[in-house]
Amino acid sequence: MANTFDLQPAWVLHTRPYRDTSLLVDCLTRHHGKVSLVASGARGATTKAGKPRRGHLLQPFSRLLISWTGKAELKTLRQLEQDRYLLLTGRYLYSGLYANELLIRLLQPGDAVANLFDLYEWLVDGLSQQLPLEIKLRVFEKLLLEALGYGIPLSYDGEKGQAIRDDQYYLYQQDSGFVPCRALDPAGRVPCFSGVVLNAFARNEVTDSMLPDLKRLTRMALAPLLGNRPLRSRELFRQADPV
Repeated sequence: MANTFDLQPAWVLHTRPYRDTSLLVDCLTRHHGKVSLVASGARGATTKAGKPRRGHLLQPFSRLLISWTGKAELKTLRQLEQDRYLLLTGRYLYSGLYANELLIRLLQPGDAVANLFDLYEWLVDGLSQQLPLEIKLRVFEKLLLEALGYGIPLSYDGEKGQAIRDDQYYLYQQDSGFVPCRALDPAGRVPCFSGVVLNAFARNEVTDSMLPDLKRLTRMALAPLLGNRPLRSRELFRQADPV
């Protein structure tokens, strides 16, 4: 017997055409994690009877209440009610699409992650208000990794288990975390990070001067989870400032 869920809070992450008139919709739900749905007959402006189709509500950054049914990974959308819609533009739109793609790539279907729904809402609300963009993204990436169980070990070094020191520089290694740098590389080929930056990031106290290092760090931490397939949303930033 198919499972049925009624009026669950959800954010639309991505849609794409399916067959002649339908859509495939990826949503982030509060209680059921990532859910993929078929929205039958959602494409086009109106139905044959002249009623508006549901597709105009199924846009990224729409917060909905949705009902669905199904046992397989791909569910069937039964009902939806729009709660709110955030209009993002420019770099804020690209950043939101980047966050959406991260969630689609990193989340397992139906696996609810504690606090992730609220974390995503915090991010897109900030993007809609055009709050400091890169600071929001770096903190989001860090908290997303923590929520998924892949948190960056910012509080201690992986060599002796000692607290990260402000007066020390650290090399980040995927398998062991941060280890003290023996010598700094003026050319920047060895990715060492200041203890001041790491301790501030642990407290979510990010300043503009820290952003280049933190962007480099979060990309290093995300890379093994994303694999070799590039993020399509990053291509959008080749014409703007990159995420």
